[in-house]
Amino acid sequence: GVSSAASDVYKRQVMHRGPRTLRADALGVEAAELMEQHRITSVLVVDAAGLLIGALSINDLMRAKVI
Repeated sequence: GVSSAASDVYKRQVMHRGPRTLRADALGVEAAELMEQHRITSVLVVDAAGLLIGALSINDLMRAKVI
């Protein structure tokens, strides 16, 4: 397994305090615009109450032929 110290370093590399979120009912083009605007490659997907339900990556958008 991964050591705790290595895991902490990895989390700091990929996570940040202000993650961008998108509601689950948003269009794919809205996700693409948000990613482009903030120069990010993924967003967290939340429900109407703001609860996390998943994540969407630029690769997901490419597979769906949104971009």
